[in-house]
Amino acid sequence: MVEEALVKIVRELGGEVERRGDTIGFTRVLAERRAFLSRKRLVYRATIRVDEAKREIHLTESLTETGSGLGPESGFGFRTETYKTGRGPREGDIAEQSKLFGRTYSYTFDFSAVRGAIERVAHDHGYAVRHHLSLR
Repeated sequence: MVEEALVKIVRELGGEVERRGDTIGFTRVLAERRAFLSRKRLVYRATIRVDEAKREIHLTESLTETGSGLGPESGFGFRTETYKTGRGPREGDIAEQSKLFGRTYSYTFDFSAVRGAIERVAHDHGYAVRHHLSLR
């Protein structure tokens, strides 16, 4: 019941939703830059896991930049960088990362909207939300 509500609210935010067992994955491409023979993407990911026994919803968020192709700095290559939020709703971290990426990309996305929507659903169904640094 709470899983269905989470899937519904996350779908309303846009992006891709994927379910695997008790895990709900949300992915949204925030920005994409294409240049001659190269491409870079900025992707927001949220992983939501419901623990029915403890009545908890576990939330992990990350902001990832991937790039491939010929770059001006070194030639052909592939690079991936991942940044994750820590324990608790640490909007500062993801907001700081967003500012750093904002120098390179132009986008408007409210990261706290995802977290807020998940927390509202959790509260309405009597669940607590736990924020995690990694998926373990």
